Amino acid sequence: MHNQKGFTLLEVMVVLTIIGLMLGMATLSSGGNEQKQEAQQQALRIIAQLDAYRNEAVFQNIDLGLAMDGQSTQLLTFINVLSPKQIEGKTIEEIGQLKDNPWSEYEGSLASATDLPEALSISLRLEDKEIDFAELISDDQVKPAILFLSSDEYTPFKMSLQNQHDESFSIIIEGDGFSRFQLRTENYDL
Repeated sequence: MHNQKGFTLLEVMVVLTIIGLMLGMATLSSGGNEQKQEAQQQALRIIAQLDAYRNEAVFQNIDLGLAMDGQSTQLLTFINVLSPKQIEGKTIEEIGQLKDNPWSEYEGSLASATDLPEALSISLRLEDKEIDFAELISDDQVKPAILFLSSDEYTPFKMSLQNQHDESFSIIIEGDGFSRFQLRTENYDL
C-alpha cells in the first residue's frame, strides 16, 4: 500500500476548469464597462469644469455662458456694451457686433474650449426641451446654452453623454440652477 500525497490529474483539471470559468465570467461582467467608465470619467471632468465656471462667474463678478455643439464646448463671456469698463479698447465695429450678440470668447485663466473623445456625444435639455445646437451656432455668432451668473445662479439643465459604440447606458449630469451638479447613470435593456 502506497500512501501517496498529491493531486490526481483529474482533480487538477477540474480546478483549472473552475478557475477558467470564473475568469471568463469576470471578463464578461467587466468587458462592456470600458465605454461606460470612459463616459463616467468624462462626465466627472465636465462637472469639474462646470464648477470652475460657476466659481469664476462669482469671484470675477462676470456672467459666463457655455456654448456646445454635441462634440465640444466653448466658454463665453457676456460683454455689456453699456459698461465703459467692458468695452474699453474695442473698436466701433466690435461694439456694433456686440450689440447683435453680446457674447465673446472667454479670455481668462480657465480653459475656454474642450473637446469630447470621438466616441462620446452630448445632448442637452433645458426646461424639458431638447436643444438643437445648430440654432446656437452659426458662421458668425455663437450663443450659450447654459449661463453662469455672477449671482451664483445657473441655467437649470439636463445633459446626457452617450457612447456611439454602446447604447446600453447614458451618463446624466443635472443641475437645478442653484445646487451642486448631480451625476447618475441610466442603463437600458437592448
